[in-house]
Amino acid sequence: MTEGETKIFYGWYMVAICFVVNFIVFGISVNTFTVYVKPIVTDMGWSRAKFSFGMTLAALAMGFVAPLIGRLIDRTGARITMAVGAFIIGMCTIILSKAQSLEQFYLLYMISGAGQAATTLIPISLVISNWFELKRGRALGIVMTGTGLGAMVMVPVTSWIVVNYGWRTSYLIMGGIILSMAPFCLIFIRTSPSEMGLKPDGGTVVAHTDTHRLEGFTVKEAFTSISFWLIAAMMFILGLVGMGIGLHTMPYLTDIGHTEIMAGIIISIISLMTVFGKIGMGFLADHLGIRKVIILTCALIIVGILILMHAKVLFIAVIFALIYGLAIGAPLLINPALTADCFGLAFFGSIFGILSLFNIIGAGIGASLTGAIFDSTKSYMPAFWIFIIMIAIAGFCGVMGRRAAVTHATEEQG
Repeated sequence: MTEGETKIFYGWYMVAICFVVNFIVFGISVNTFTVYVKPIVTDMGWSRAKFSFGMTLAALAMGFVAPLIGRLIDRTGARITMAVGAFIIGMCTIILSKAQSLEQFYLLYMISGAGQAATTLIPISLVISNWFELKRGRALGIVMTGTGLGAMVMVPVTSWIVVNYGWRTSYLIMGGIILSMAPFCLIFIRTSPSEMGLKPDGGTVVAHTDTHRLEGFTVKEAFTSISFWLIAAMMFILGLVGMGIGLHTMPYLTDIGHTEIMAGIIISIISLMTVFGKIGMGFLADHLGIRKVIILTCALIIVGILILMHAKVLFIAVIFALIYGLAIGAPLLINPALTADCFGLAFFGSIFGILSLFNIIGAGIGASLTGAIFDSTKSYMPAFWIFIIMIAIAGFCGVMGRRAAVTHATEEQG
């Protein structure tokens, strides 16, 4: 039986493989940071803003190398790049268990951030976009549920380890788990279906010499379009708000009276809901279009933030988790899907790498901005109101960016 005659298209195996990478690498290295804030701040005597700046530096490092990683993947493929990135993140996490100074934390998080660019969202988005066209939205949605399910499992596990054995032991264990992803990526990742004599969506077997020519904008063409800058603005804001709230969710919930265990459960509910949100939004993107998904996502995020501001009662906190979780993971599929939709796949890695720079810089600013606002006002409320306004602007930019791309394509055809 040839590869083209198998009942299950190999692209769905790639979905499962990339899901595992997101579950382990992103689920641990990004989503569990909130667990470490209070224990490390208390132990080391730093402010929340100072410690949160470590995540800012990680995001900036990730953003700085993202365009380079995107270009590298366009030229050499994703397999080796992802394996090296996983090795870097795992080793940095292990070494964090021995860190003694704020400067050491900063350096290790910066190096780990560069590894993130090589391992998770950028290469995985490229791989899945290459393997799927008609079913790209749902494929991306399934893959990106790995980040939410990873958080749902790893946040309470990490919390339990920190409470019972300390944050240093937690870093050591989690670093070892991430390290195992290096050989996993090396063995299983395939950048495009042409490597296996296939076409996207599994329609027809082609000769191995057929590289399935890709079409789309060059980097220069994308960079000079209004769509690029509108999408960049949207991704910047979504990154800022997502990290600004996500990093401080546990500290905020414990500040308003919830126990650490209950706060961890609420975060797990958010993570669980991102699973349904990503799959659902991916399905809607394929059937209704990405524009409507952007509008729905931003509306739900705004409602979620408004509920969070009144979440002292456990029931309200759970309602927040259900609504906010449904929406907050969607940008992980919106960003690459919108990029592929507007600019094509010919130089997707390079273009999405540059756009990811804006998203990551936004995340870095959000991590520190929220902490700085809290330190100066002793409240998270001013930050929440700012984020509500910004999300409304992000939705507008995303919709207009898609409209500008459609207008450009119509003019080109004319």
